[in-house]
Amino acid sequence: MNRFVRRAAMAALLASAASAATVIVLEPLYAAPAPRGRAAAPAKQDPATTVRTLIGNPINESLKLIDMGDLTGALAKVTIADAVPMKTPYEEYTVSKFLGTIFVKQMPQNLSAAAVAYNRQIASGAAPNDEKPGMYAMALRLNYAANDFAKVISNVTELQKVDKLDDTAWEVLVQSYFNTMDYKNAITSAKDAVAAEIAGGMKANPAVLGLLLNSQAKTMDEVGYRATLDQLASVSAQPEVWSQIMDFALSTKNIGDHHLLNLYRIALLVGTIRPDVDYAAMATIDVANGLPAEAKAVLTKGNKPGELMTQANSMLAKDQETLTALAVEAAKQTNGEIDVKLGESYWTYGKFNEAVDAIQKGIAKGGLKDMADAQTTLGIALFSAGKKAEALAAFEKAAMTNTPAGPIAHTWALYLQRPAA
Repeated sequence: MNRFVRRAAMAALLASAASAATVIVLEPLYAAPAPRGRAAAPAKQDPATTVRTLIGNPINESLKLIDMGDLTGALAKVTIADAVPMKTPYEEYTVSKFLGTIFVKQMPQNLSAAAVAYNRQIASGAAPNDEKPGMYAMALRLNYAANDFAKVISNVTELQKVDKLDDTAWEVLVQSYFNTMDYKNAITSAKDAVAAEIAGGMKANPAVLGLLLNSQAKTMDEVGYRATLDQLASVSAQPEVWSQIMDFALSTKNIGDHHLLNLYRIALLVGTIRPDVDYAAMATIDVANGLPAEAKAVLTKGNKPGELMTQANSMLAKDQETLTALAVEAAKQTNGEIDVKLGESYWTYGKFNEAVDAIQKGIAKGGLKDMADAQTTLGIALFSAGKKAEALAAFEKAAMTNTPAGPIAHTWALYLQRPAA
């Protein structure tokens, strides 16, 4: 499994996520003058939110240098503050916060040093509540970049207590579980991530689904794997994904030639056609079903001249002349077989609206040998005619049938739901 969060993308995320440093509250050197005749009472400062001037002064000076873009000078000032012994938890948090900010802003970024600094912030236990989300969000990214997956898991777990996870946090959490071979938690967190995305009105992250798929493969969860593969196909156009989808469809029991033809048609669209065998196999089915126009188009696309192309051309010369006679014959029949065949022929010539009308007429008549297959062919014609919603409905209706055409229609339905379909 390739790591989905690439290094360059991670660097950009780190730069954008760097928390802004702010001027800190200093513990005053002197108490305010006391009224005459009374001893001066020392000012009470909260060590949870203030630092000593020995630390605060160089920190505030570093802030000015950061604003000026002088990160080398800023780092020197923070280093002075870091050298002060016996720092309070809040002082430790403050110093490490500024160190982390500088290391992330440096070019090139010093991510390993930044990871140490952010882990120091967390270990201090003194982060203000309103700064915890940013601290954990940055730490999980830095620790992921450092391949410290145990810390990533810890960071995300703590972040979930104070804030919602964004896509990156979910993704690196699942990846970290996967990389540590904790496939059970990888599956659980991936499903949680997908549920959160869908609840937020978004599509599932393909990277998370890919990790879920691989985790299910590792745990031999065949049912879960198949369901996840379908979900991944609806959001991904990757040939690797669609190659598996097509393999599942091809394994359908009792699949017939026309079912296979409708599957080849989608293979052409998703790029999984096998040039050495599929173009000729598809054209052979076309010729056997009296569809020479598609046969010629397929053989031309696959650069397959020869006897089969000659046969297709010979049939094509007469085919269009017979369409009118076929339409007349279809009108005489009480069942819809010829109407469906006529509509499919119209479709091969790019007459999509005529194709839809004829196939719908045939389905309405009934008496078809394979209603689900006809419904699938109708979906293809509707899609070609630009009627995507109606096409999806046709495919889903056919997919619900317990027939060999069902998985083919299901595959088409997945295709219509994927990006840019």
